[in-house]
Amino acid sequence: MKWKPGKKQLSIMVSVILCSLVIMLIYYILFNGSRLTRTINNILSILTPIIIGCAIGYILTPLLNVIEKKWIYSFYRLRGIDLNDRQYFKKRRQVRKFSVAITIILFLAIVYAMVLILVPQLIRSIRDIIRNLPFYVNNLQRIMDKYLNDNPAVRRVVDSVLQQYSTNINNMLKDFVVPSISTMITTLSKSMMSIIRVFLYLIVGIVVAVYILNSKENFIGQGKKICYAYLRRDFANEVIGAFRYAHHTFTSFLIGKVVDSLLVGLICFIVISFLNIPYPIVLAFGVGITNLIPFFGPYIGGGFGFILLIMINPVKALVFLVTIVILQQIDGNILGPLILGNSTGLSGFWVIFAIMVFGGIWGPIGWIIGVPVFACIYTFCRHITMKRLRAKRLPRDTSIYIETAYMDENGIVPLSEADNTKYYVHNEGSTWRRIFKLYKKNKKYIEHVLPNKTNNDINSENQDDFRMDENNSDEDKNDEI
Repeated sequence: MKWKPGKKQLSIMVSVILCSLVIMLIYYILFNGSRLTRTINNILSILTPIIIGCAIGYILTPLLNVIEKKWIYSFYRLRGIDLNDRQYFKKRRQVRKFSVAITIILFLAIVYAMVLILVPQLIRSIRDIIRNLPFYVNNLQRIMDKYLNDNPAVRRVVDSVLQQYSTNINNMLKDFVVPSISTMITTLSKSMMSIIRVFLYLIVGIVVAVYILNSKENFIGQGKKICYAYLRRDFANEVIGAFRYAHHTFTSFLIGKVVDSLLVGLICFIVISFLNIPYPIVLAFGVGITNLIPFFGPYIGGGFGFILLIMINPVKALVFLVTIVILQQIDGNILGPLILGNSTGLSGFWVIFAIMVFGGIWGPIGWIIGVPVFACIYTFCRHITMKRLRAKRLPRDTSIYIETAYMDENGIVPLSEADNTKYYVHNEGSTWRRIFKLYKKNKKYIEHVLPNKTNNDINSENQDDFRMDENNSDEDKNDEI
């Protein structure tokens, strides 16, 4: 008789195989981690054009939807043709191709305009800054010398610090900077090849983006089909809902942040041009770009402009700093909430946490996309927590748990009604209370050492100490109760 494994035996076999694979994977990671990292980096470098194309396609999807749904579909609707009907399937495919072409042309036109208008201005301003840098440094040195001559105490401190660290600076220049000049030249020559490679990646990415924009509904449908084919129905619904929420969070945050940064950069350019602050294009561009980084970005852009301007004109630097502070207040209280709203739902603490963590992992890209990524993770954990609380029939309001001491068979017990003999509810008293209590108990020893005491004073103090001891004993009894 031929043996046929049952369902239980098959599940045991699958579990054993999966456990063996996990153990092998952990062993490989522990003892060949560097090789695994190199392999992953090689795979990512190969897939870089595809990743760039997916990113471009994802960013251009809202523009495609506006062109297709708002403009072309509305034009056909005025002519009495509803392209949503099934009989116009071929017409919809033609409209999609036409919409993709318009979207790519607009994208290339925007990139070309930025390169043609903005880049030459930036290059010209940066060239002027580099050419005038010695003059700016001398100007700053002259201002510092005047300040130090007016403040001899500060000069002595600065001279001692410079004398202490001058030897270290000279050794660092001799040991590290001079030998690395050849390496820097080699790196600059390699950077030209990197620029060419990035240009080729961009061309391939645009081609990939065209395919993604043309067939985005098919990719979405295939993903949902795979989820329902291999996962339970309720779990597949949860996965699809999570991806839908992630898409909404990313598009709302990224598009809103780009629009907000463009407005901030434009307003900054207009204001500092009106105030006759030098290099308005470079400063406004830096403020607008760094504004893409939540929380820390405005300070980075403002600090860069302040350091540059303080070498040219300290008064202009101070005016620029005040302008940036006022602009960021307007952005944080008016423009940001109006454009972004509450797209992430994160508090200030979690925004800083996301920027620091994902910035350390992915660098500058992590500073920008770290907040929406962490918002998705935070929402997923919150959803699972709420689901577990609902299954246990427990309250889901956080404010209820703030004053919770413990939970028993009757439900949640607040701190005001808690039994001190159960669990560790609270301390016997605060540190300050114990200090003053100790002072009261030993007060008579402190007062006995004071001079010029009469017998009547000593007798009255003894009576006061007796009454104090009685009060302390009553307090101790109340504390024990």
